[in-house]
Amino acid sequence: MDDERTVRSEVHVVVEDGEIVAIEDGYASGDEVVDATEEVVIPGLVNCHTHMYALPIRGAPLAASPESFYEALVDIWWNVDEAFTERDARLSALGSSVEMLQSGVTTFCDNYSGPNTLPGGLDAVAEGVAQTPIRGMITFETTARNSEAQARDGIAENQRFIDEAEDQYDTVSGHYCLHTLFTNTEDIVAECVDRATDDNRPIQIHLEEGLVDVHESIADYGERPVFALEDMGFFDAEVIAAHCVHSTESEIEVLAEHDVNVAHNPYSNINNAVGIADVETMQAHEMTIGLGDDGWDPDMFETMRSAVGIHKLKQRNPSGFDMATALEWATIGSAAVLGMDDAVGSIEVGKRGDFVTLDLGPNPVLDGSAPYYVVSAASRADVTRTIIDGESVYDQQSGVTGVDDSDMTAVGDASAELWERL
Repeated sequence: MDDERTVRSEVHVVVEDGEIVAIEDGYASGDEVVDATEEVVIPGLVNCHTHMYALPIRGAPLAASPESFYEALVDIWWNVDEAFTERDARLSALGSSVEMLQSGVTTFCDNYSGPNTLPGGLDAVAEGVAQTPIRGMITFETTARNSEAQARDGIAENQRFIDEAEDQYDTVSGHYCLHTLFTNTEDIVAECVDRATDDNRPIQIHLEEGLVDVHESIADYGERPVFALEDMGFFDAEVIAAHCVHSTESEIEVLAEHDVNVAHNPYSNINNAVGIADVETMQAHEMTIGLGDDGWDPDMFETMRSAVGIHKLKQRNPSGFDMATALEWATIGSAAVLGMDDAVGSIEVGKRGDFVTLDLGPNPVLDGSAPYYVVSAASRADVTRTIIDGESVYDQQSGVTGVDDSDMTAVGDASAELWERL
């Protein structure tokens, strides 16, 4: 995933103090060597938009049957938000971090929402993440859906974590988030921008994921969300826009002018039946695009395949989307979305020693087709090791460093108790 998208065989990578210091021809041997000669090695995957607090809802006996995205928010997710405790925040973060490492994800960006855990909810999330070796960006979703006071509590939680708690963690950092435009006000947007720019942190926003965002913006501001946000000065901040499913070509032009990065969440968009983002126009404007799972699927390889499938289907052309692009989005693309492409996302000298080793079976792996083979055939079950900073932090025999069966039992117990409260 370097600029030339190089594929190399019969080489070894040297990592010292967590950093790649050399990539040299030939194999190495010795006690400190990870032997992956029969495997495919790719950079550590980067999940640029997730919701770890979604983990407990898998399998929940929910009675809701939403027929629109907005109904799913009202009938399911906002009830989950209100029911969350600090214990839920910690254990869902722990369980999700384990799943991501098992899937080859070494870096992620999360959005947490549990208003009744404030202040301190982000500390609980960070504690869950920090029990594992994964590195992550975390934030609380600011929302004024109940009141502006609650939104200000969300902004304050992000500021408090950045100012007071972040330094306690080696691998966890904070940023800012607005849930959506339609669940916030112009004053809250302005306050979040001021805070984020003062702290030099990005703001994430769910942008035009569902049509409700578009309709409410036109009703409240007389224009579509991107134009309304531009008028509010939102793009004065560094912005990560998740979804952009209903962004028009003219809106994408505005996003591109402001160097907005896009977190594409294809599996989530399928599952919520909201539509397909116009990534082709984004690519034409040379926008930075990465892949996220939106909390739905811990297997990033399935997320890659979802991207391939929906964009081929949209064009009704089996050659209508370059499969290798999905691997780029899940590595160097997502790293660039998060502003971390100087450290992760590719196997290059000077970057962190983050790798995934894959057993793809008996077929030969050829230089010309290797990326396509990975995207078309790999799954989390094929991940033999996840390596961060040159250290193996997951393998199929030992599991994830720092986590045992009792921890995962606690994750499941907390989920069952949440179901009872719901």
